[in-house]
Amino acid sequence: MADSNDLNFGDLDFEDVAEWPLFAQLIVVLLVILLIQAGGAWFYLTPKVEKLEQLKNQEQTLKSTLQIKASKAATLPKLQAQLDELQERYDYLLRQLPAQKELASMLASVNDLGLTSSLTFTRIDWGEKQNQEFLYRLPLNIELTGRYDNIGEFSEAIAKLPRIINFEDVDWQRVSLESSTLHFRVRAYTYQFKPEVLNEDK
Repeated sequence: MADSNDLNFGDLDFEDVAEWPLFAQLIVVLLVILLIQAGGAWFYLTPKVEKLEQLKNQEQTLKSTLQIKASKAATLPKLQAQLDELQERYDYLLRQLPAQKELASMLASVNDLGLTSSLTFTRIDWGEKQNQEFLYRLPLNIELTGRYDNIGEFSEAIAKLPRIINFEDVDWQRVSLESSTLHFRVRAYTYQFKPEVLNEDK
């Protein structure tokens, strides 16, 4: 058997591996083992590592999602309180807007308040309904005569009505230069929810 120090792999024939020196056989076995390990690592471990990385990414995503949901859950009572407050305001506003059947009685109430304040109406009637996004705006045309203090008393009484009436486009002038009586003209407005909006809320 040749000495391992004098071993020349170029002189060896792979068909006669069994006849090779022990040292050469050990080297071949070692190489085969290394090749098998490398192949196993490539075909078995690499997919496992990739799967592990995917699982780690999924875990991080789930943690982030959980944190977001936990944050939302923590703010839910506050949001619910705000929603309840908005609903209360909406209901309060709804109670202040007249239904169609109430318009005649509103007109009578405005007229009564004017008479109580010692005012004389020259005009009081509803204008043409104006279409807006969620509401109808109803103009109320008012013209009357009376003293300044009485007109102020009338305006204050209008503001206390259970239904909203806003004064806009106010104009007044003396009936005559010597008179303390004023001619008072105002375009007032009230509002109604559209029927389809009310139906959506039910």
